Amino acid sequence: MDSQYTNPGEIDGERTGESADATRTAILDAVVRCFAVQGWAGTNMSLVARETGMTRGKIQYYFPVLEDLKYAAIEYLYECWRSSYFGRIDPDATPRLQLDMGVDLLWRQANNEPLHVAMVELESAARTDERLRAMLAQLHISDEQALDQATASAFPVLAELGGEDLKLGRYFVTIFINGLAAHTFPRDAARWQAKLIDALKECIAAFWLNRGMPDLDGSTRGKAKTSEGAGTPPADHQLDERRREALELLRRAAELLDQPAGA
Repeated sequence: MDSQYTNPGEIDGERTGESADATRTAILDAVVRCFAVQGWAGTNMSLVARETGMTRGKIQYYFPVLEDLKYAAIEYLYECWRSSYFGRIDPDATPRLQLDMGVDLLWRQANNEPLHVAMVELESAARTDERLRAMLAQLHISDEQALDQATASAFPVLAELGGEDLKLGRYFVTIFINGLAAHTFPRDAARWQAKLIDALKECIAAFWLNRGMPDLDGSTRGKAKTSEGAGTPPADHQLDERRREALELLRRAAELLDQPAGA
């Protein structure tokens, strides 16, 4: 029997539903791995079949058309990324430790983790694939809503301080991390990357401390809430000093990231 066809008994077993979800997940996991290694255009049924160890017929039982399989894998990829990231944030850690943890996890994911690599490959392919570009644009809308909810759940103290600030902080850190991951250093890359990640942590911590984030000892800096919920802003000189520190960190980071390769 040709390997692209599956055994009827194999299909009947799937119809029981006992392993259907697990099989679908295994197929989608394989497609995501193919995205990371072969890219969007290079992913096909034969490649997915080899990656899963399944026959093409079995895969087509779930996803009859390659395009349907690839588009289903895109949604699955973004869901997996959110689960992988937010699932590793310790809910019992202090807000400052959560911030540091969040930055470290983003950097780790951007440093060649398959999920991140697959997402970068898709974004790159979308530049020349109009349908993929439209699909990703639509997905980004729903993904943004899911990210807002997941971020608020993972960082509840920060969410209480302001949803708009939470989104601003998320955008800032994501853009910084992605830019750092894409930047080529002429030498000592690991050392400069570590310095910049530390600078990012200090900068984002200063941002939240100015908005009343509890410090490691449980105290608060910035706005101290009263029993009526009103806020008392920090002294002007404290704000000015923190802003100067944050701006200096940003300036130094921008200079390093703008430095041409080989300079």
